[in-house]
Amino acid sequence: MKYTVILTEKTDGNIHLSVPGLPDCTVDAGTRDEALNIARENINTIIDRSEIVQLDVPAEPRSGSFQFDTPWEWFGAFKTDSTWGKLFDEIEEQRNRM
Repeated sequence: MKYTVILTEKTDGNIHLSVPGLPDCTVDAGTRDEALNIARENINTIIDRSEIVQLDVPAEPRSGSFQFDTPWEWFGAFKTDSTWGKLFDEIEEQRNRM
């Protein structure tokens, strides 16, 4: 199974790693490789102790009021915003550096 991890370089040069899918799984290490190895071990430990089940709950959630009837009505609302292209370019640059 694959897990997404977020690596952040701290001001002291160490690496902080967090696993969004497992909020209690975080690592602080001296290097990127060390953080990844420790995270892999921690994830394996969590998985070994865990069981995934689905519960059938007869109650339906209450529906709140929505601003729009359909969520896609706001899609494209920022298509003329010139900063979006730059934002996505920066994201792509970050991905390529990893």
